[in-house]
Amino acid sequence: MTIPRVPSVDERRRYKRLEHIFPVEFRFIAASGEAQGEWREAFTQDVSAGGLCLIVTQLNDADVARFSDPAACVALNINIPVGEKPAQATAHPAWMRPLKEGLVNQFIVGVTYERIEPRDVARIMRYADLRKFLKAAAIVFTITLSLGLVTVGFINARLRYRNEKLLGSLTDTLVRQRNLEKGKDLLELKIDEMQFLLSQSSRRIETLETALALTGRSEKKKIEQLEASLDFFKKYQDKLKEDLSGLLAHKARVDVDVTVKVEEGRAIEKKVVDKFYRWLGTHQNHNTGLVTSFEGDADIADWAFTYDQALAVVIFALFDDAGRARKVLDFYVNAARADGGGLTNAYYASNGDVAEYIAHAGPNIWLGIAIMHYTHHFGDRRYLGIAEEIFRWLDDLRDAEGGIRGGKTVTWYSTEHHLDAYAFYEMFHTVTGSPDARRKAEETLRWLGENAYSRISLPVVKRGKGDGTIATDTYAWSIAAVGPQKLKSIGMNPDEISNFAIDHCAVAVDFKKPEGYLVRVKGFDFAKGTNIGRGGVVSGEWTAQMILSLDIMADYHAALGEEEKAREYRRLANDYIVELTKMIITSPSPVGQGDFCLPYASHEFADTGHGWRTPKGNRTGSVAATAYTVLSMEGYNPLSLGNPPRKVSAGSSGAAQDE
Repeated sequence: MTIPRVPSVDERRRYKRLEHIFPVEFRFIAASGEAQGEWREAFTQDVSAGGLCLIVTQLNDADVARFSDPAACVALNINIPVGEKPAQATAHPAWMRPLKEGLVNQFIVGVTYERIEPRDVARIMRYADLRKFLKAAAIVFTITLSLGLVTVGFINARLRYRNEKLLGSLTDTLVRQRNLEKGKDLLELKIDEMQFLLSQSSRRIETLETALALTGRSEKKKIEQLEASLDFFKKYQDKLKEDLSGLLAHKARVDVDVTVKVEEGRAIEKKVVDKFYRWLGTHQNHNTGLVTSFEGDADIADWAFTYDQALAVVIFALFDDAGRARKVLDFYVNAARADGGGLTNAYYASNGDVAEYIAHAGPNIWLGIAIMHYTHHFGDRRYLGIAEEIFRWLDDLRDAEGGIRGGKTVTWYSTEHHLDAYAFYEMFHTVTGSPDARRKAEETLRWLGENAYSRISLPVVKRGKGDGTIATDTYAWSIAAVGPQKLKSIGMNPDEISNFAIDHCAVAVDFKKPEGYLVRVKGFDFAKGTNIGRGGVVSGEWTAQMILSLDIMADYHAALGEEEKAREYRRLANDYIVELTKMIITSPSPVGQGDFCLPYASHEFADTGHGWRTPKGNRTGSVAATAYTVLSMEGYNPLSLGNPPRKVSAGSSGAAQDE
């Protein structure tokens, strides 16, 4: 083997070293000009205006001899990354040295150009200069990015501290408000008791005075006894009046304290709700108008579930934000439909393509419900065509008994979907005046009475036709969609429905905050906790649904004049609101950083008991949980048009303006 010549220091200095390797093809040219062999692959990362360095492998003795001969001629195809066509050249070997010996036999060979187009030399050198510049720029960028990350980390830490402080203030204020209201309730009970004793003492005094007037003067002993009793009761009455006066004064002070604390809590709650709203708004895609359903779980990072889009529209309407609501609904005007009709369960938020090519009844009905809220609130009827399409599509799923299958390709019947449908039909009738919608609402309610509600056995509410599984949302939505009074009229006791969910689906769990510490949270599981071996899981969305149903029950009993029951339901609702605030987290994404959201559940990737698992990640924000928490804080029932939408100011939320 010929001994290769090693390059001198001056020869090595002529070359610019690149951090990027690009391919070069070569083959030898005979003295006659005839090509010798096929093109072979090499690489280079050292270039100059007069030549370049080739890294070649698998050289035999003949190849080494040729590269060691300065008179040898080599044809080159230089594939410059920034060019469309390779630069062609011929060159002579200048030096050669081994890089690795053995099976690979890798060498580096310096060649000097014999012939190359000047423009190709310029291309190569421009690329070399560009790589040098990019390397320096990358170093500067890395340093800047590092400083930026430190700064952002500091800002984020400060944001988290402020958010935790705000949440602590909200929880503390709500707890104090709850305790004051409990004290107020006790005072009211004592006042009621005192007033009852006063009325009894007044009647007793009247009786004694009558008896004294009828007693003859000769009955001195009896007169003395009556006068003594009368004197005792008058003093007792004076004491009762004095105590009652003190209690009333104390209650007046407590009323002021409660009012102050309620206003204070509402002000803090408003800040929290604004942060929820901003989080929802910033996750609305500018191209499609869809709101990404989750952040924090890479597997479903770009998914936009139709049910979640419906909730987002309801929230946007609640905030009087027609612009954002229309962006969502505009997408569904031309959105892809599933085979056999129906909008699919999920789309990709970034481009609108179908993510889950299934059309279930529930998500479609909820979109119809959202359109009813939008139309009712803004008086804009442009999206009624989609609602009518959903209305007609549901006819294809209905059987002779008025039951609605879960979709075109399934045979099961869901109680939840029928509750949705009942609410949708009632709203459709309210908005359009359709008698057909009212008739279908009554048929749906009759189906619920025959297939979902049990009056003599447990569970009180079945998950579906022939399915006795317990699903917490069917209890909450029975109260919210049908209403206590209507439930009563079909033979169902709304208190039993509420109490069953409280007794069987309420759980207390340790929730690990993203900051790493544990908090004890009470809320509602997706199912009866004892039926699932995983232990309790708190659903943010379903807990918020139960809070709304408890508020509805409080209003129902208050209207009946049953103040004690009303107070108990209100107290439970407030208690669970306090618990729900413990699950609020700061958005983990750069887009929503600093705003609030709720995770879908207290535990990641947990079995819900209904055929799906909770998302992955302990910082996975959920549109459904966040939206329903807003609804529970605002006391707004999405399954009814009976509660007038509150004109909630979006404040600094950056809400889209009405076009």
